[in-house]
Amino acid sequence: MDRSFLFDQQVVEASRKFVCIRMATYENKAEAEFTTSIYRSRSGQLENTVFVIMSPDAKKKLTRAGRSPRHYYRDAADLASAMARIASEYPATKDSAFQGKGLPLVRNLELALNVAASDNLPLIVTVAQNEKELSQVNQSLIPVAWRDSIAGQFTYASVMEDKELKPIVGRKVKKGVLVIQPDQFGLSGKVLAQFPSDADPEKIKSTLETIVAKFPRISKSHNSHVRAGIRMGLDWESVIPESDPMSVQAKQRARGRQ
Repeated sequence: MDRSFLFDQQVVEASRKFVCIRMATYENKAEAEFTTSIYRSRSGQLENTVFVIMSPDAKKKLTRAGRSPRHYYRDAADLASAMARIASEYPATKDSAFQGKGLPLVRNLELALNVAASDNLPLIVTVAQNEKELSQVNQSLIPVAWRDSIAGQFTYASVMEDKELKPIVGRKVKKGVLVIQPDQFGLSGKVLAQFPSDADPEKIKSTLETIVAKFPRISKSHNSHVRAGIRMGLDWESVIPESDPMSVQAKQRARGRQ
């Protein structure tokens, strides 16, 4: 979603009455097929950004689908107003609180770093040595992750293999929570804060709120970002070949200038 909408406080508040899903686009075949069923541009190909609001059963489009909410709403306030109206038509049947909610985990740390860098968000990684311990760490973090001041402000991943953490600088805890700032291209990251598994949840919450307030929101130009990556010999290979015409053309132009 366009940053001017995504980080607007009115939209953030309105989104609390929705299930917000960040699709993996070219990193998951099933999600790619679902996204394509929602929207196809004039190219007929899967685009790397799609926006739509759907009914609770995900069978009916409640808004037009497109590349960005910017195509259909004047500004963030206009989108927030539309979301409030839609939410009033689908009232919640019960207070779910934290029941049934897990952490919104990305498939693995490598992809999570890339997603966090792309979305301009810090990354939270839960770490443990086995599934039982990891489940305990994740469960202890859930009430913090879904606090109003924290929800939607981080990307999440879980790790049990130390080798996965090689791109991360500054990790000390063996079991607990890492808060990471990804590098420009989402290939590595540095630890901003870390907590052992028995850390006080209120201390974690306070630290995360401070990180949210201070985290640098770096604006990126798509074309210049692609050119810089090509010059450095960096090129992300997705699970599904990229088909967005704008992205493909940007890479071709960047390679042609080498």
